[in-house]
Amino acid sequence: MLSKLKPFSKKQETPQELILWSSLENDDDTQNEDIQEEKYTELYGIPISPEAIEGEGMIWTVQSPEGGNGATAVATNLAALLARGNPEKVVIVDLDGIGAVRSRMGLPIEQCVVNILDWEDVRGTKDMQRAMVAHSSGVMVVPGVVHYDHVSLVTPSLIFNILRILKGRFEHIVLDCSPVGMQSLTWAAALVSDAVLTILTPNRSCLDLAKDNISFLNRLGCKDRTIVILNQTGIPGGIRASDLLNNSKLGVEIHHILPYSIRVAEHNNKRELVSIVRPKDDFSVALSQLLKLLTMLERG
Repeated sequence: MLSKLKPFSKKQETPQELILWSSLENDDDTQNEDIQEEKYTELYGIPISPEAIEGEGMIWTVQSPEGGNGATAVATNLAALLARGNPEKVVIVDLDGIGAVRSRMGLPIEQCVVNILDWEDVRGTKDMQRAMVAHSSGVMVVPGVVHYDHVSLVTPSLIFNILRILKGRFEHIVLDCSPVGMQSLTWAAALVSDAVLTILTPNRSCLDLAKDNISFLNRLGCKDRTIVILNQTGIPGGIRASDLLNNSKLGVEIHHILPYSIRVAEHNNKRELVSIVRPKDDFSVALSQLLKLLTMLERG
């Protein structure tokens, strides 16, 4: 599916892909090869591909190897760009704790009466309006939980049920997630996403974790649906992008880069989205270019 995305880096060595999901128990190698050619959408009742959930909407998971890499900033600004000229056809769901998306979208807890747990009582599109908030950008928002001890109540089953409802109503569903492997929510989201946007930053800590993060996605079957984005390129003190884009030892192909812009942090602190208030900012322009690539993708 990602053949239209040309990576910035040269061809690199990739880690051997491991098989995480398998329902094959036959010892006949020849027969197994024939069975493996079939495309499964569910295993043991768990949806494992975008096709497992009916609907025309596209699901975009945004995650990173560690917190602080800008995944929420990318997710919220991307949702706003998707909603431009397409209001109320884009929804963002906060699967990254209790308040990142809420804060970015200007929906502090004391002013936001809904959260993702309200979806436990949603049975269809007619009920969903009371479990989300309309943002001025045209994006519909499903905020995260209110208290830390409620995070464990957001289960993969709840996520799958939410997506089954949203996919039949919205054209784009953006999922802001914590690092895959750290919470069951992210791997559940990744399994049924049309693309997994993996956000890296040019710092040693993130890059040391990147290879294992992407290897985990490969084992989930998301190898051909993973888009690696180098965020905050040019940040003071960061590793130079040129040293990463042509570094075969990195073990990661980078598909797109987003420049560092101090205005992203400035507007985050004002509860504003830089892609809306400063569309000509370097970050906003680069994100718009990424959006053009995403809209070209066809479901594999």
